[in-house]
Amino acid sequence: MASFRLLIASLVFVLSPTWCYVITFEDSIEGRAPNVSTVVFELFTQFNPTKPQILELDNLERLQLSFFDPLVPTKIFAHGWNSGPLSAYSSRDAYIYREDCNFIAVDWSVLASGIEYPLIVERDVPLAAVHVGQFIDFLVENTGTSFGNFHLMGHSLGAHVVGGAGAAVTLGRIPRITGLDPAGPFFSLNDTDTRLDLTDGDFVDVIHTNGGTLLGDELGFLPPMGHIDFYPNGGQFQPGCTANSIELTGQGRGGCDHGRSVTYFAESINSQVGFRAVECATQEDFNAGLCADNEAVLMGDPTPSTARGIYYLATSDKTPYALG
Repeated sequence: MASFRLLIASLVFVLSPTWCYVITFEDSIEGRAPNVSTVVFELFTQFNPTKPQILELDNLERLQLSFFDPLVPTKIFAHGWNSGPLSAYSSRDAYIYREDCNFIAVDWSVLASGIEYPLIVERDVPLAAVHVGQFIDFLVENTGTSFGNFHLMGHSLGAHVVGGAGAAVTLGRIPRITGLDPAGPFFSLNDTDTRLDLTDGDFVDVIHTNGGTLLGDELGFLPPMGHIDFYPNGGQFQPGCTANSIELTGQGRGGCDHGRSVTYFAESINSQVGFRAVECATQEDFNAGLCADNEAVLMGDPTPSTARGIYYLATSDKTPYALG
């Protein structure tokens, strides 16, 4: 998304004879995103671990009255399509239990909800991304917090939102962005300006759990897109997910596989054994034991920022999922 801001300046979306949207540079950047109240930020800290304080872009009074601490890490999580901040809460609970931090759940559900998925991809994901980027600049400018404190996370469409936010910030550079099974439908392998990619932050790590193919109905993006990409159980289907499964999204089997990325990441934050993954070319090589002696790292929160490549691992079919 290196040219994300320039892209938004000229986007004209025509998705059907009755749908045409124009987003101008002035609307999305200088004039702020339209309907800014449609994106709000739920702040949680150890002082308010379950009851959010609502922050908004450019609302300095709310920020000053909040528990936001500029000296501690700030975790920002964006949910996916037809979802809400609830999907962030497992990671919220794990982080707040472990450390003093600001955990911010991005609620862009007003934009992310509806049956017009192609429209949301092309119009609303960029709007939400720019809004989150502006909000990060707002925090830095008004609290003195360091860009080095930020870690952005996003599930499904939210992964592309935080990727775009990383490209949209103007006052610094995001040190880490984590994509949790980034959405696949209507995103192109070659068009990195409209999706999460490794240029969006200093370190981009991605967990694929329901990666799709052209002929399948999976919900995630299968090809590698970060500095390091993890493929638990092959990255398409997860053990324990069945045709009757409902997890996070309520979309049956696909929703279970897709949402498992969030579950794995949340578990990784405080796991005693960790999700050990090995660098490997293919799932077939991994299954055959051909990669057992290769470089190994832990998937999820403990992943080192120096890690690079494609990694495979196995998980359990029930919690706790980490096998060490």
